[in-house]
Amino acid sequence: MALGAGAVGLRTRPGLNSWLALGPGLAALLLPSLTVVLFGTDPDPWRRLLLGVVALAATLLGAVRRWQAPVLLGAGTLALLALYELVRSWDLLPRWAFLAAAGLALIGLATTYERRRRDLVRLRSAVGRMS
Repeated sequence: MALGAGAVGLRTRPGLNSWLALGPGLAALLLPSLTVVLFGTDPDPWRRLLLGVVALAATLLGAVRRWQAPVLLGAGTLALLALYELVRSWDLLPRWAFLAAAGLALIGLATTYERRRRDLVRLRSAVGRMS
């Protein structure tokens, strides 16, 4: 209900910030499940999957509508969930797989360093311009 009220508020009040309108509703939607996943005893895989889908949808919708709160809250939830899944799968993969992936990531980042710096500056300014 809080998300619906926030969406209506954003449509009817042009000066309303997305953090004030959608932030509480998104926090109420994402944080309880994220807490259960991160600190619970063996969370349900369907809960993890659904949390990831909802966080991805919030991030994409926020990016399309240019709302800062859904983009940052959804992306933060996705990052924490991805890190959690990586830690869970740490013992399932051979040890060299993580070293190889990290090495390939460093080579990829090094070859596109200047472009990524420029993209990061553009990303900062785009997030700063969101409501």
